[in-house]
Amino acid sequence: MRGPVPEAEPGPLDNLRAEEMKMTVSENPVYAVGMMVLGLAAGCVWYGFRLKKNGLAGVTALWTALLGSVLALLCAKFAYLLHDLGASIFEDGYYDEITTLTPETLSFIGGAAGFIGGAAIAARIGGIRPMKALDLFTAPGCVFLCLARLAEGGMYDIGIGGSELGIPFLKFFPLAVQRYEDTYYLCVYVLEALAAMLCLVPALKGKAGGTDGRRFRRTAVCLLSAQIFFEMMVSYPYIRSFYTSFVSLEQVLCAVLLLALVIAGCVRNGRWLTLPVILVLLGISAFFQFFRDNKIDFLYDFLYGHEWYWAIDCAPEISLGVFFLVSVGLAAAGLKAVSPKRREKAGKM
Repeated sequence: MRGPVPEAEPGPLDNLRAEEMKMTVSENPVYAVGMMVLGLAAGCVWYGFRLKKNGLAGVTALWTALLGSVLALLCAKFAYLLHDLGASIFEDGYYDEITTLTPETLSFIGGAAGFIGGAAIAARIGGIRPMKALDLFTAPGCVFLCLARLAEGGMYDIGIGGSELGIPFLKFFPLAVQRYEDTYYLCVYVLEALAAMLCLVPALKGKAGGTDGRRFRRTAVCLLSAQIFFEMMVSYPYIRSFYTSFVSLEQVLCAVLLLALVIAGCVRNGRWLTLPVILVLLGISAFFQFFRDNKIDFLYDFLYGHEWYWAIDCAPEISLGVFFLVSVGLAAAGLKAVSPKRREKAGKM
């Protein structure tokens, strides 16, 4: 999302005027809002049916839609404002940022966290244990998330890959978008939507009616781990998810939320060995974020000194590959942390 431009070299689209680009995806607010509303309606209707199937108040789904939408908007705006709160709060025009509700001035991760908070409050109002309600909401929430990601197709460059797509058999819509002449870029938002649908597996796995938040925690770990990888792929990180210096705050939010889930899982299940694994993996991801953005002078001096120019030229690709492996490792370690030990499972059966 919009924010301070990182110091990394400009992307391939930076010098092209929008009117000169041949686009298959353009700014279409009607489509974007329609997909968001459709996702909210589909998710909450399914959530209501799941509540009634388990003998709970179906009206909780309506409260979830109302409270979740309000809190999502507030948290999305607040998270966006974090990127320059200290530097810009006294600058002219800063307060205009607060009242602007365009997509580039909202944080997706902040909005998702706010909606989950609204769902928990709505559950309390309906006399339902919040974690049980979140278990029931997780699968419908994945559907909502999928359609919300697809809505980015109507938000111009939000969710578009940052480098030219070189794989010929992937050069078709909706996996890729044609920008200029015969140049194609990956539609990252489509991959994010597919990831949300794949997370229906952990969201639906387990005892029907909820397992004290186990489904919710597993699904959240998978989504946050994947998002750390996806945020590396977008073309304008400072439009899509804003930057603090050169690190995407959206990635930082994912890492913080994932770490909080892992720590809570360790306290609950005693799997403390997973915590250092998570910390090491997050450290590796931070290192390669520096590497991608040319911020490790001694390493580049070493590579130049040994004439390993291929490593310098391929820094973005190397970093992306490492981020993918790190995301897989984060998901595996996180799932281990939030899952109870077998002895505890057997005791509950």
